[in-house]
Amino acid sequence: MSFRPDFTRRLAELVAFPTVSADSNLALVEHVERLAGDFGGRCRRFPNPEGDKASLLIAVGPDAPGGIVFSGHTDVVPTTGQAWTADPWTLRDTGETLVGRGATDMKGFLACSLAVLPAIARMPLKAPVWLAFSYDEEVGCTGVGDMAEWLGANADARLAVIGEATGMELVTAHKGGCIGWAHVHGKPGHSSQPERGANAVMAAGELIAHAAGIYEGMRTTGPRMEAFNPPWSTLQVNQVEGGTHGNILAEHCRFFWEMRLIPGVSFDDVLAELRGKAAEIEARMRAVDPACSIRFDELARIPPLAPMGDAALERMLLDLLGRDTARAAPYGTEAGIFAAAGVPSVVIGPGRLADAHQPDESIAVSEMEHCTAFLTRLAETMAT
Repeated sequence: MSFRPDFTRRLAELVAFPTVSADSNLALVEHVERLAGDFGGRCRRFPNPEGDKASLLIAVGPDAPGGIVFSGHTDVVPTTGQAWTADPWTLRDTGETLVGRGATDMKGFLACSLAVLPAIARMPLKAPVWLAFSYDEEVGCTGVGDMAEWLGANADARLAVIGEATGMELVTAHKGGCIGWAHVHGKPGHSSQPERGANAVMAAGELIAHAAGIYEGMRTTGPRMEAFNPPWSTLQVNQVEGGTHGNILAEHCRFFWEMRLIPGVSFDDVLAELRGKAAEIEARMRAVDPACSIRFDELARIPPLAPMGDAALERMLLDLLGRDTARAAPYGTEAGIFAAAGVPSVVIGPGRLADAHQPDESIAVSEMEHCTAFLTRLAETMAT
């Protein structure tokens, strides 16, 4: 059975909502609620504090424990500054590909989930099938937490499939991510008299050098998981801002840090090592001026995804996909958040990561065909 007309129509509808992370997704949520209602879907919203965005959880089938979750995010990255050849919010069908913002990341998977919904609703379900659509994934996976925790506490789902683009391969593990800024406040002065001030840029540089040392330890002697590339955890500083003039000791400096950790390595342990060095540097600065300070602002934390440890379930998924082996991913996804909430999770979705966020973002029709066939077979296998 081909779902080609259905997933094309659903993707066109979803792409038409410009749900950039900075903007509301409520119009899309309302649209999906109407679609789900036609097939007996029971909808629950998880709004953000401002009330202008929401995650949407839909249950189809009996109110019973177990079942499976098909999950993806509704937000997309901006198109500003990109050289699109046509309107990014109007889906183009080239025959072999579907082109539009979010086609790969990741409205393609959402469209597949909605396309198979009528077929799933007709199945003799013994457990529910859940559709879990989140917000603000593109800005640190900050919108899915409440929905994942509710599922973990109330649904007893057997599996969550997070539909990030994997080329319809099975990903059973990924690194966790933690990002933030370090802010250094020093004491300005003339650069000819550095001992009378506290140079924030120099202090930040010392702390950055310490971060580089932590990373070198991760690379050379730290824990490894060979399924990843690279197989060790990483810590990087990717932005630095500070200073006002070439002959003035910098009063302010800040730098953006990120860590990508393999399962089993603690975010808190790495941050404690950074903060310990920061405290040493801060003490020297405060000997010059007690107002000096170093502050860490953590922006987002995405838990790593460890393999489920269920060989039978993994083998079943591989058989349904027509694959031989699972793999690991070096990036983070919402799967780590679902798993941390108690929902066994994997990442399987249509499309290639290299196509995401690009001008004329596209997804192959063959990938969408593969995805809808897989979701249908998975529902038949795990929920009937």
